[in-house]
Amino acid sequence: MDFPIILINRYSGRELPDAFGFGDIDFAAKYRFFDEDANGWRPAFALSAAVEVPSGDAATQLGSGFTDFVMNSIAQKSLWEGGLLHVNVGYQSNGNTLTGAIGIRTPGKIISEGLSITTDVGPSLNLGADINGAQIRTAHTHDRQLQLTLGGAYSLSPKTSLVFSTFAGWYDSPRWGVLAGMTVTP
Repeated sequence: MDFPIILINRYSGRELPDAFGFGDIDFAAKYRFFDEDANGWRPAFALSAAVEVPSGDAATQLGSGFTDFVMNSIAQKSLWEGGLLHVNVGYQSNGNTLTGAIGIRTPGKIISEGLSITTDVGPSLNLGADINGAQIRTAHTHDRQLQLTLGGAYSLSPKTSLVFSTFAGWYDSPRWGVLAGMTVTP
């Protein structure tokens, strides 16, 4: 479950003022079907499903105004000690990916894909890079996204990490950004 807290800082002259508050709440579950074959080519494989409910204020663009349903497949393979390759392919059957000015605006069926590599730099620091894209049923540039992200996680304890990244985007993705957050495992 995640409940994002969002700050949208708009440039002067925009129709809407800056916005701050809770975004759409997301409920997700993942099931691992099998582990990786450490001595062979077969990666670990899992499927996830998520429902995002329109709890954020759509009038201020903190939420999308749609209920989103998403399925995602995940393959993971070790490349070296502490290095992992992930490949994701997803399908959103309903809703959109819009929050603020970020995301695909057209509601409907969205296919997404991603490729990432992560590596342990030390006992507390993990760094990675990924490229992710999404496309809806049309060929318009406003209905697709492509984003490159560089970031990492620093473990404060076995159950708490600080996460950080910077990204660049093309098509209808944000042009650049910085993200920071925290993960807490109960």
